[in-house]
Amino acid sequence: MSAPAAPKPDLLLAVTGAPGEGKTGLLAALAAEQQAAGRRVEGLLALAGERAGPREGARHYFLRILGHPDEWPWAERDESVTPPYIFEAGTKRRLQLWTEDLAGQTPAALLVLDEFGKFEARGEGLMPLWPKLVAAAPHIVAMSVREGCEEAIEEKLGRRFDVRIAACDPQAMEKLRQACADYGEWTSLGLIGGGAGGLEMTVGSLLHATQVPARGLMMCSLQGAMMTFAGFGLVQPGRVVWVPFISAGLKALSPAGSRIRPMIAIVMQGLLYGVAVQTLGWNVFAVALGGALIGAWSALQGFFLQYLLMGQDLFRAYDAAVLWLADKWGLAAPSLPALVGAWAAFCGLFAGSVAFAAWRLRAPPAILQKVIDREPKPADGRAGARWVGRLRELAHWQFWLPLLLVSAILLAAGRPWESIFWLMLRFVVVAVVLLALVSLVRPARWADRLRRLGWWGPAVAFSGAMQRRPPPSG
Repeated sequence: MSAPAAPKPDLLLAVTGAPGEGKTGLLAALAAEQQAAGRRVEGLLALAGERAGPREGARHYFLRILGHPDEWPWAERDESVTPPYIFEAGTKRRLQLWTEDLAGQTPAALLVLDEFGKFEARGEGLMPLWPKLVAAAPHIVAMSVREGCEEAIEEKLGRRFDVRIAACDPQAMEKLRQACADYGEWTSLGLIGGGAGGLEMTVGSLLHATQVPARGLMMCSLQGAMMTFAGFGLVQPGRVVWVPFISAGLKALSPAGSRIRPMIAIVMQGLLYGVAVQTLGWNVFAVALGGALIGAWSALQGFFLQYLLMGQDLFRAYDAAVLWLADKWGLAAPSLPALVGAWAAFCGLFAGSVAFAAWRLRAPPAILQKVIDREPKPADGRAGARWVGRLRELAHWQFWLPLLLVSAILLAAGRPWESIFWLMLRFVVVAVVLLALVSLVRPARWADRLRRLGWWGPAVAFSGAMQRRPPPSG
């Protein structure tokens, strides 16, 4: 299955307001700033003529395409029609040629469209240009929208505005700048998240397939390094929490995407690292602590999962084994909490050291960068394929080995078969519940759901990771 197409544009901004409130001026200023920053900007501005009164439409409107010196007549007020404007047919033809020309060019970093009002809400005016403008795949579209027409225009566009900014807001220009800057950050996070997912789908899958010892520790340390690399340059470093979520989503599409434990581990790593950075700020101590936390989790996750599957019988089996060793061989073994704690401390120290090294490097070394840049081949994401893959995990001997060992030890210690039956029943029920929960993961739909929740930034990051789309450049 190919990666789903990102909703175009990646970011849709609306500058709203009544006639004469400065929507066109805001768009013109934003376009000028983005061009001065070296980004490719396309679009058109609607220049108003004389107005009959404040907050009323002008008698004439002219269109100017950015980069062209000419202004073309666009709409003339005519009270005999409703809404009271007649459009210039010649200008319509020029606009059609302009949109066709955009489709053959490199996608613009910013496309400004001025102005969408009552005609566009009915599918007229500039609205017929929208399909071809979308086909040109601009990264950001900033559109001025007549007050009161927002919902109707969203319906015609086929999507909601990600951000609405009132033209009368004193901070309107700053909010536009911030939205564009945030877009750059989220796009970069998407690329890093895509690279981290690529590592999971290649290096991680290879390590799991070859059963390399301590592979979980290796991969979690690598994820901690990737989050550290992603954090540099971010205004809000806590956003790195989304890198492992993106990585887990991509892993769900990989041939090894049915592995429950790795997916849970990746998500928990992001939460632990993100909490450390969000709480303590972006500094070497927070980064090292975040790395240590994800290393400790890599050590504890298997224990927690087995405890969830088998409960107190896990401790009872360990205690029985320790007593047997002490009786037969005179060997004293540490308590289970002490043993697990020591392993967690070692893994935390190792992963924390890797995160510290990433902090010192500030960018991935060349050999790692090559692996990140190598785009993995997506796997079949059909529902049937997902269920087959996850059911296959239940048939894996490693999945059942802990249960068999615990059951054998408890039987040897004198536990009746009835209790072993209930232990096995609990194990199967919890495993099926976990499998059902993980099967609900639909990475291809995450971006759309995040956008509907109003989280356009993570949606942009995830879409960019799925598409491996580069950020806008100068």
